[in-house]
Amino acid sequence: MNGTNFIDWYRNLRIVLIQDKKEYVLEQPYPNDLPDNATNADRTAYEKHYDDAVNMSCLMLATMSPDLQKQYEHTDAYNMIGGLRGMSENQARVERYNISKSLFSCKPVEGSPASPHVIKMIGYIETLDRLGSNIHDDLVVDVILQSLRPSYKPFVMNFQMNGMEKLLFELHGMLKIAEESIKKSANHVLVVQKENKKRKRWTSPKDQGKGKENVSSEPQSSKPKAKSGPSPNDECFHCKGTLV
Repeated sequence: MNGTNFIDWYRNLRIVLIQDKKEYVLEQPYPNDLPDNATNADRTAYEKHYDDAVNMSCLMLATMSPDLQKQYEHTDAYNMIGGLRGMSENQARVERYNISKSLFSCKPVEGSPASPHVIKMIGYIETLDRLGSNIHDDLVVDVILQSLRPSYKPFVMNFQMNGMEKLLFELHGMLKIAEESIKKSANHVLVVQKENKKRKRWTSPKDQGKGKENVSSEPQSSKPKAKSGPSPNDECFHCKGTLV
C-alpha cells in the first residue's frame, strides 16, 4: 500500500482475511473494554476479536509504505481501513473521471486493426469496474460499436437488427472475423479500380481520323503584292541612265 493503490491492496487483503475467517475485523469496531461482571462467553469473544484485530493490524502495517506505517502505527484494523478508504476516495474519483473520459472518447486510428482498439476499451471498462463504477453490459457493447470506423457500419446494423447479446470476448471475436471480410472487400475494390484505369477504349479505323484537328494555313495578308518590273531608279541597260 503506497497511498495510490488502495483498491488493489484492499482486494488482496480481503482475500487473505476471508481465508483466515477474520474479515469481520474490518467491518466491526474494535471491542470496548469488558465490564467486571462479563460472562465467560463475552470474555472469550472479546479476546478472540482483540487477538484477530492485533494480528490483522500487524499484517496491514507490514504491507504499507514506511510513511503510512508511521501514520497508522497505533491504529486498529477497523479504523485503519476507514482512514485509508477516505484518503483514496478523492484519488479514485479523479481516476474514474480520467478513465471514463478515455473510454467514451476512444477511437481507432485509421487503417489500424480493430482488435487492439477493442482490447484497450475492455481495459478501460475493467478499470472502471475495479473503481466501483459498473457499466451495464448493453451500454458497454453500444460504446464499443459506436467507436468503430464507418467501414464497420454494415456489421453494426446486422448486430442490432438481429438483437444479438454477446459477451465482450465474443464481440471481440466477431469483430476480428468482420475485419478480415472488410479487408478482402477493400482489396477487391482497389484491384477493379486499377484494371479500369489500365483498360483502353476501342475505336474503329473509320473513327480514328475523327476528332483530329486540321492544321489551317496562315491567313494571307490583305496587302496587295508589288508588281514585278523595273523601278524608276533602276539603270537602263542600253543608255545607262535612269527612268526618272
